[in-house]
Amino acid sequence: MLEQFWQYGILAAVLIFGLKIGLALGFSGIEKKKVLLILVGYGVALTIFSYVLTPYTQQVYTFVYQYTSGIFACIAIVILITGFKTIYDWKVTGKDTCMAVVAPCPCCFGAILASIMLVAPIAGVSSITLGVFSSVALVLVMGITYFLSMQIVKRMKQPYPIVLGNFMIFIGLYFVLCLIILPNMAYITT
Repeated sequence: MLEQFWQYGILAAVLIFGLKIGLALGFSGIEKKKVLLILVGYGVALTIFSYVLTPYTQQVYTFVYQYTSGIFACIAIVILITGFKTIYDWKVTGKDTCMAVVAPCPCCFGAILASIMLVAPIAGVSSITLGVFSSVALVLVMGITYFLSMQIVKRMKQPYPIVLGNFMIFIGLYFVLCLIILPNMAYITT
């Protein structure tokens, strides 16, 4: 049962961060050719890091498992702060901020990579295989969200920095919720 939760965790990480990065790219005003390069870059980098870390899967697994709470807390803090900052900048100064695009993306990338390293041994697949599937899923979610971002804003009837900021706050709260639930899951399963 715990194995399924980890597998759902990697799916959740890919979906949540794919949506966040896709929205950020859609709202950034970056031209489509550069967005395509960014999408390919994320996919290739995730695959390469999955390959490079394969010999160290057990060490990464041990580290991430030991410090899951700290890692999730850091991710939650960074994403919550940038979400509030994005909304603050828009409401107070009337400007959007590039922090929403730049700051949390390494957190997103790291969380997906950590999920790959955690799930691979439990699921009985290599981290490179899981990395390739995660890369393809991430690029697809990011690309679809990028192309739908303006329709999302039109339907929500809010300026895009508010939509992105609120989504980032939601993601930060998701990680806070994980901080509350995951230790209890580990306690129940032992």
